[in-house]
Amino acid sequence: MRISFGLLLVSLIILVREIGWRDVGAWPAGVALSVLLASLALLVYLATRGKTVHERQTDGVASAQYGIPSYDRVPGATTGTDTMSIHYLLHLAEPGSTSNSRISRALCLLVEQMPDKIFAIYTVSANRLEFAGGARINSRQKSETIKAADQLIEELSTRVNSCIDGRALKQPDSFIKPLSFSRSDDLEDGLLLPVAHNGELFAVLAALSTSRTEFISNEKDLLQHFCASLAILFNNQRRLGESNDDKQAEAENRLTHRLFAELLPESAKAVAGWDIAQLTGYSSDHSGDFHDYISLPGNRMLIIAGKTSGRGINAALYVARLRTMLSCLSENCLSPADLLNNLSVRLTGDKSLDLFASLIAIQIKANDRNITLAVAGHATPLINRPRSGYVEIPTLATGVPLGLFSQGIEAYQNQVIQLLPGDGILIYTDGAIDFAGAQGSHFGSEDLKVLLDKMPEQYADDLLANLAEQLIPENFRNRPLEDYTFIYASTE
Repeated sequence: MRISFGLLLVSLIILVREIGWRDVGAWPAGVALSVLLASLALLVYLATRGKTVHERQTDGVASAQYGIPSYDRVPGATTGTDTMSIHYLLHLAEPGSTSNSRISRALCLLVEQMPDKIFAIYTVSANRLEFAGGARINSRQKSETIKAADQLIEELSTRVNSCIDGRALKQPDSFIKPLSFSRSDDLEDGLLLPVAHNGELFAVLAALSTSRTEFISNEKDLLQHFCASLAILFNNQRRLGESNDDKQAEAENRLTHRLFAELLPESAKAVAGWDIAQLTGYSSDHSGDFHDYISLPGNRMLIIAGKTSGRGINAALYVARLRTMLSCLSENCLSPADLLNNLSVRLTGDKSLDLFASLIAIQIKANDRNITLAVAGHATPLINRPRSGYVEIPTLATGVPLGLFSQGIEAYQNQVIQLLPGDGILIYTDGAIDFAGAQGSHFGSEDLKVLLDKMPEQYADDLLANLAEQLIPENFRNRPLEDYTFIYASTE
């Protein structure tokens, strides 16, 4: 390139000088003009050649960057479509399209390169190979997709599953080499190729020759390259799906924690003549515990505790709806049983709700030691009488959880318990005692009664802290496996 520029410069100088010196003669100018034209032609040739080489190098770098090998056309191909088009369609083209549509179009491109073949993709499902898509050349010499109902596919599917042991498909490296098969005993006109990546089998490509000829080596090479690229697509699709699932689960967990944090009170409300405390813990996906305190006219308050049958975001949405119903109905309900009966009618009549909830509603009044409660399938509370020296499990009509049955439910009943000075009532959910049972022995309400009976009279906060210390392992208190809720209300 530098020599060409030098020749061009010298020729220009000579040409200018000779044109200016007319008395010397014209032949040096002619020679200079010839050299000038030759230099220009050489420059054009070198520039064109350099650009072509650069483009080839750039194409090679781009192919390597995206992990797509550069393959030449297979000898004998009858169309202008090259192998790069198939790889490009599988991995780069139309990123918003579904993988199934990309596979179908790639199969159509493949069958256009090999028009005397029929191709079908089978994905691994349980212990069988299930047809996922196919392509062939029709009577108009155009590529078309094949449906599962096609008689040819039914016959081919039977043949494919008879050639491969479905039970071994899930084992690593169980099928790594192409397998020939035949529709007749004298000619191997079919080929099964594994679509595998890092030893894991995602699918099987079945190729069938319509010309009743065996596959040549170039055709096998092309099909193996196609399967390798298809396996990368399946692997990327799975990894992307797992990543999206993880992101969705993480987003749902954040939303669930935010909803529960806004819905559930962090501390108990104060009522004159009562010492009330709560202790709660929530699992990473929230297993459905909820509680609330609803102020009522006449210096009364409802203590609500319960557990839904759902988890995560479903439980949060159900609790939000349940809490709204409780708040609205409590204004016109005269007692806990009246509240539960009205709530049951609305929950069982709503077909959009597929969850149910256990619930206990306790009504207390300022400077009054009598409590009125109603239970809907919830754990029976404990009555702690430290000054009398015992703990009792009251006999209550517990009823059924709210929203579990749509008819034939007996009405919930009010039950009154009279407390003495210093007595208290302990409300808890199943998660509160599941931890103790998980440590090696069954732990029920009787065991909780014995544990509470050993504790002296103390403030509500201290009693719950001591109870949790003995029941819940320290490493589970901040993030337990199940939600747990304790509420203790004692008279002064």
